[in-house]
Amino acid sequence: MKKTFKKILKEQNGIGLVEVIAALGISVVVITSLLSLTLFSLRTSLQSTLLMEGTKAANTQMELVRAYRDQTTVWSTFVSTVSGCTPTATPPGCYVDIAVDPLVVRTGSTSTAAGGTSILTRFYAVPKSGNTIISITVQSTWSVGGQNKETFVYTDLTNWQQK
Repeated sequence: MKKTFKKILKEQNGIGLVEVIAALGISVVVITSLLSLTLFSLRTSLQSTLLMEGTKAANTQMELVRAYRDQTTVWSTFVSTVSGCTPTATPPGCYVDIAVDPLVVRTGSTSTAAGGTSILTRFYAVPKSGNTIISITVQSTWSVGGQNKETFVYTDLTNWQQK
């Protein structure tokens, strides 16, 4: 039995609608997945950028502490100045103020802007070995998406200028 093209089309009424609905369903799943992937990529990129900027701010503050040590001619003066920079002090920690010359250690933290987010950087100092070594910890903190993030840089400083 031979069917004509018109008869075949009449028997397939409604199949186009099912195909359109299936295609729309698949499209919604694909678009939702791509949107989710894009948002995840943007969030991860922002977090990576802030981690890099926080580490950069911590390293800069560490170099400023070294520069402050180098400009201080008497080791005991350096030790007494930074010894008050502890996590338990109020406010906790200190920072080296570069707005003045010579460098000055101030209590609290310094702020750096990175992509609309404020990164707070401070250092803590703990004397060791009878004040011959000072352990310095620089902390950078920021908040992104309601989560607090932080990075740390550590070093020990000695009186390398001592004769």
